[in-house]
Order: sequence, then structure tokens, then C-alpha cells
Amino acid sequence: MKIFRPDKFNIVTHGLLRIVLGDKCIDDQTLDLKKVIASCKAKESILLSSAPGFDPSFKVESTSKELNNKLLAVAIGSSEGFDLAERAIKEGVKQGHWVMLKNVHLAPTWLSELEKKIHGLNPHPNFRLFLTAEFSPKIPSTLIRQSFKLVFEPPDGIKASLLRTYKTVLSPSRSDKLPMERSRLHFLLGWLHAVIIERLRYTPIGWTKVYEFNEADQRCALDLIDEYIDNMGSRNNVDIDKIPWDAFKTILIQNLYGGKIDNEYDSKVLVSLVEKFFTPLSFDSNTPLYNMEGTEGEVEALKMPEGIKYSQYLTWIEKLPDSESPAWSGLPVNVEKILKSQQTERMMSMLFKLQDVNEEQVTLSKKKKQEGSEQVAWLKEVYEKVKSYFTILPSNLAKMERTEGSLNDPLFRFLEREVTVASKLLSVILKNNS
Repeated sequence: MKIFRPDKFNIVTHGLLRIVLGDKCIDDQTLDLKKVIASCKAKESILLSSAPGFDPSFKVESTSKELNNKLLAVAIGSSEGFDLAERAIKEGVKQGHWVMLKNVHLAPTWLSELEKKIHGLNPHPNFRLFLTAEFSPKIPSTLIRQSFKLVFEPPDGIKASLLRTYKTVLSPSRSDKLPMERSRLHFLLGWLHAVIIERLRYTPIGWTKVYEFNEADQRCALDLIDEYIDNMGSRNNVDIDKIPWDAFKTILIQNLYGGKIDNEYDSKVLVSLVEKFFTPLSFDSNTPLYNMEGTEGEVEALKMPEGIKYSQYLTWIEKLPDSESPAWSGLPVNVEKILKSQQTERMMSMLFKLQDVNEEQVTLSKKKKQEGSEQVAWLKEVYEKVKSYFTILPSNLAKMERTEGSLNDPLFRFLEREVTVASKLLSVILKNNS
């Protein structure tokens, strides 16, 4: 498949993952941070790792407000930030507050010291330490292993982005609040945000460069819409023509999304997208969601959904086809083939890294096969070390002899406990080896 149709490789891979891991593993993208926090121990840091441009810190901030926990946030990157971070951790450990250190990937050396300090702490049970970082190979591997890891990436595809919006950002109580036109405006923003994020995948065709659009922009835009609509009164309906369309478009284009764009061509693209969706015509169910010219027979036509409630829009989104077209994002249909081929190469490259099979390792593996060994270098090295340990380890540990005098000796009691623990550990190791 990779040789003859690299553009279809990801589709086949997703099919395999569904068979092996189940549909829920692929489709379920919701995260209940409260459950994660409850399941972690006070000494176990929570590492929120994200793709560049995605800031997960707002999830921690909103959860702390919801649970009424004090959150101390510190940005890492300067010597002053290190001092503030250490003071915040000391306060959090004593008082049981939450501490969030942002952008820790900028200080990998300091992270190694932080790891040792965390290990020696005796924190309050309510203390939680959150670390936000972009994907980086410089983060100490020991810290990664000891942390509870959460990975955040922009969803691939408009459907996935809309599902994330309706399951994590919006809620029925917020979207169904009167007037009824509010829910349609929420959907329009969700679709616009999904298109903006989706076009990032097609850089430099979708946008000339990668911009840091993220969920925080969408949340701010939702607050903007709600504030304007609330000022129009709490009637069941409002006049569509009286909705402040110009205010919405101006703030979206010049501030929220447009404030991150520094290219004239990209600015024109954003203007065209915002003006297409934020218009009274969007309340007409016959209005297409994208320009269908030249796509007849190639792409399924999508029009504005008919709905006035959160549940109706969510049902419509869930029924969208899994196979999407770049035309939904206003791009040429054939651009998908280029992107899929690039994704295939990237996936294979990452897979080779996971298997430790780069060109050098392939050559080494061939040599080892000739020698009768098919193990990769690092695995063989670990095996040899473990094997040498078993030649040193005793078959059992003799128990310390108890006497009336020794039991009164605190040093004897301490050593006896240590020998007992070591004996149990030794028996587990020997059992696993057998």
C-alpha cells in the first residue's frame, strides 16, 4: 500500500487500529481532567505535552476554578522564573495548592534538578504539580517516566475538530440558552475554527506559514458572541438582521484570529472565511458550507444544518462522513493526495524511530542476524546487563537471628526490616526470571 498508494496508507492504518484497539480508541477524544487529577498522587507530576501552537494550560485553569482550588502559575524561561517556581512549589507543598509551570521545555537542565526535589518532598495530599511543554527531546526521560502524561494535538479533520468543540468547549446549558439564534452562532464559530485549524495541515497551501491558532482563540470568540447576544435581551428569538455581524467579523479578523497573522495573503483568506460564515444567509438551511463550484460529482454537498439546539447540531456532526474533502476547507480537491503522501512518510519515519530502526540500526541488525541474533542494539545491551545481575544475586537472604537483647536494639530492628523487604524483592525478581 505504501509503495503503490501512499495517499491511502493512513486510511488503511486507521482501519487496522480500529480492528486491534477498537473504535473508542480512535474516536473518543474527550478528556476529563478532574478524573486524571483524582487518580494522581501528590508526588506524581502531570505533564501536559502539546504540539507547537496548542496551549493546554487553560484546561488546568478552568478545572482549578471549577473545583475551587488555588492555582499558582509560573512561566519558565528565566532565572527569575526559576526562583518564582521554587517558591510556588514550597507554598503549594505546604498549603495543598496546585502549581503549574509553563513551557518547561525551555529549561531541560533545571528540570533534572526539579525531578530530584520532587522526589524528596513530603507534600500535602491536595498538592498537584502541572508541567506544560511542547514536544521536545530535551525533556529528561526520567521525568517523563515518573509523570502522568497527557498529549494535546490539534484534531485532524473538520469533523474531529467539531466533535472536540461540542464535547469539551461547548455544553447544552450554554448553547441552548435563549435566544435560539445563539446555538446557530456557536455552530458557525465551531465550523470557522475547524476550517482555520484544518488549513494549517495544508501549509503552505492552506496558510503560507504555521500560525499558533488554538482553542483559547475559540473560547474568547465564544465569550464575545455570548456577551453581544446577552445584551440583546433574553427573548426567545432576535431579529437576524439586528445581530451585530460587523462587530463579530471585525473582532475575529483584526483581533482574535487576525492578530496572529502577519501575511497579507493570509489576512485576505481569513477575511473571506469569516465573511462567508458570519452573515444572515447562514440561517438559511440551503446555504452551502463551502464553495461547491467545480466539485460536482467528486464531493458530497454540505449545507447549513437545520437545528436550534445543541443536541441537534451534535447529531448532525456525528453523521458527517469520516472521509473528508479539502473542499470543505476551501482548498482544491487534489491537494489531499499531496498531504496524505507526506503524512505517510512522516508516519513511517516516526514508526522507525519507535522501533529503533534507522539506517544505521538496519545495518547493525543485519550483522546481528548473521551472528544469530535478531535483537536491536539497546535491547541486547539491557539483556546482557540483566543477565550479569543474576550471576551476582544470591538465591536467598538469610534472616537475622532474633535474641532478647537484639530486639531491644533499634538498629537491629531497622536492619531486620530492611532485610525482610530485600528478601521479598529478591524472591519477586527470581520468580520473574524463571
